[in-house]
Amino acid sequence: MKSEVFFTNIKDKIIEHLKTAECQIMVAVAWLTDEDIIRILYQQSEAGIEVKVVISDSKENFKNTANLNRFIKNGGKLFVATNNFLHHKFCVIDNSTIINGSYNWTYYARKNEENVIVMSLDKDNYDDEKMLKQFQAKLNFFCSKLSVFVDSKDCLDSFKETGKDTAFVLAQLDEEEILLRKELEDAVRKSIDEALSLKIPISQMILERMNLDGGGVEFIKRILHDEISSGEMKSGFKKLAEPIPHRVDLSLEYLVSRPKFEKLFTEKEINFCKKLMEKYKL
Repeated sequence: MKSEVFFTNIKDKIIEHLKTAECQIMVAVAWLTDEDIIRILYQQSEAGIEVKVVISDSKENFKNTANLNRFIKNGGKLFVATNNFLHHKFCVIDNSTIINGSYNWTYYARKNEENVIVMSLDKDNYDDEKMLKQFQAKLNFFCSKLSVFVDSKDCLDSFKETGKDTAFVLAQLDEEEILLRKELEDAVRKSIDEALSLKIPISQMILERMNLDGGGVEFIKRILHDEISSGEMKSGFKKLAEPIPHRVDLSLEYLVSRPKFEKLFTEKEINFCKKLMEKYKL
């Protein structure tokens, strides 16, 4: 593989490589509003090159849809990701060149501190071929599972109304998670205090370790990883399971099984804890 990194004149490099395409261009980019780049895409599509583009449903992408509409009319395939927020910025050209980096395909991005790496792949190299397939699979997954195929002007224009205020939404989600993480840590402290009041010998070193691990979520994830990997429950859980009646409702695993905290953990972690709680009728 030959790789080059660019910190300046990024737009020119992107256009330069798009113009070299002979059979296929695949693009996944959060924001696509630079009409000069869109023009190259629809010109390449008009020339018979397969061009597939997936963008986010951020409202900025749909303020001026004239060139995107022309892209569709010229045979370009446009998808709008409507499930998870698409924050990628990559392009695959002729299965031989990958452009990847921080640069969004917008006019404003030219004023930012940005970068892209242009990778020219060796098709006989296993690692290069593997990386190519990973980029292809990610784009195809978005197009087939998480996006709306835009095949008409009406469909495209509908996103003017339904497009998300991404900056606000992402900031709001971050704030919600910060508060939820704090609530989880408070719940851990409350459970430990209650266990100690019942004379269950839970070590208060748990709180110190929680701080060392960077908070309740990472602390619990580390414990769950050990339990899932080894099949052996930690001593803290065992102590809560010993009394009759048991008090596993004061365990970290119980907190993970609660719907309130599910968004902080993986499906594997949640299922492990739910199955565990079922054994104790919780």
